[in-house]
Amino acid sequence: MRSLAFASRWAVACSLVFGSATMFAAAPHPIRWSIKATTDSLPLKKGQKVRATISATIAPGWHLYAFEQQTGGPLPTSISLAEGQPFAADGPASESTPKMEYDSNFNLPTNIFEGHTAFKLPAKALHAIPGGSARLMVDVAFQTCNDRMCLPLTVQHLSAPIERGEIP
Repeated sequence: MRSLAFASRWAVACSLVFGSATMFAAAPHPIRWSIKATTDSLPLKKGQKVRATISATIAPGWHLYAFEQQTGGPLPTSISLAEGQPFAADGPASESTPKMEYDSNFNLPTNIFEGHTAFKLPAKALHAIPGGSARLMVDVAFQTCNDRMCLPLTVQHLSAPIERGEIP
């Protein structure tokens, strides 16, 4: 009888642990990020400009928050160069024009993106970098919500080889 009670408690404990792991594994990931980095010529010279274009594809029913938000609202999206690389910011990040919409999660109007949006981040090389080895690393901190729930702040680390292309 005692072993049956132990086995029963063990089964409940295992279902809680493994059930939680399954729940977290199945957690929604409503934002898909991609990055492209371009410069006008390779190899890179010291001070040469690089432009990162960071794209977000947002699942239906979800939204991503813009850079500017009211106090008491959601955590705004933040985009920056990752530490420890041979690039420095060459101006602030920019975003597409957000849509303002009332958000019941915060009971106030928020600036959001739905569907797809893009951000730009200008950078410059801190020293000469051989063409084949140049990679730009960017960190994106963001919060996303739907009409019923918000996911916690997430930091996505993105990396892209620097390619030759047009810089606007």
